[in-house]
Formats: sequence, C-alpha cells, structure tokens
Amino acid sequence: MEILHVELTDLDAVKQCVTQVSEVDVLPYFNEQGKMAYKSRVLSDIVTTFDGDRFQTLKVVCSGEIIGFGALRDGNYLTHLFVSTSMQGQGIGKRLLGALLDTTEAKEISLRSSVNAVGFYKSCGFEMTGSEADFNGIRFVPMCLAR
Repeated sequence: MEILHVELTDLDAVKQCVTQVSEVDVLPYFNEQGKMAYKSRVLSDIVTTFDGDRFQTLKVVCSGEIIGFGALRDGNYLTHLFVSTSMQGQGIGKRLLGALLDTTEAKEISLRSSVNAVGFYKSCGFEMTGSEADFNGIRFVPMCLAR
C-alpha cells in the first residue's frame, strides 16, 4: 500500500472510489433532495480538488488500484476522505488523514463530517464545533482539530 499524490490521469479511478464509498456509507443518510444534491454537487466537483494551487490531494494505492482518496483545501479544510468499503477498519483512513495533515502547518483543520464518520474523526482528535446540520438535504456535522 502506498500513499501518493494524485495525477489528473487518476480522475476516473478517484471518482469511481468516491462514488462506491458514497453509495454505501454516505447517501443512505440523506433524503432524496440530499442524494440529488450530493450527486450533482459533490461527486461532480471532485475534479476541483486536482487544483494543486489550492488543494493537497492524495490517493491510496494497493495492488495498482486506488482504494482511498483525500483532499485538503487551503491547508486547513478537509474536503474529502474516502476509503473503499472493503478496506475500511484497517487503519488506512487514519494513515491517509495523517499524510494529509503532514502537508500543512495549520493550527486548526476543519471539516464537515458525514454523519456516519463522526466517530472516526473523533478517534482522530477532531471535536464537534456544532450540532448536525443540513444543506440542501446533505446532512453533516461541523468538526475541527486543534493542533
């Protein structure tokens, strides 16, 4: 297993990984409006994270396949962290998050956690900064890591 910087040629494989994880772990927590908004906004916007000026974007590769993806915007906002469902529970997400955090000296990292991932982020030292919220049917919990 390797954690590497993404290349534009990885876009389709990254979209496939994020879509697969989203279908199982994220979308079931949304109403129909949220599912539509997530698919049209979040999934279609992955290409934005390939902008090296604003994002630090990493992939996890195992046996030539992308099994994880993460993106940190402007050094202080985690926009994406996904690990293939078949590989979850093995510490890959924590390693990927650690690699992303190693790319910045920011004292605070914030994110909007999907409701199913709050426990994961808490185990990584993040704290809730507000209660569960909803934007166009997309449920999330604001969280922050102070370093």
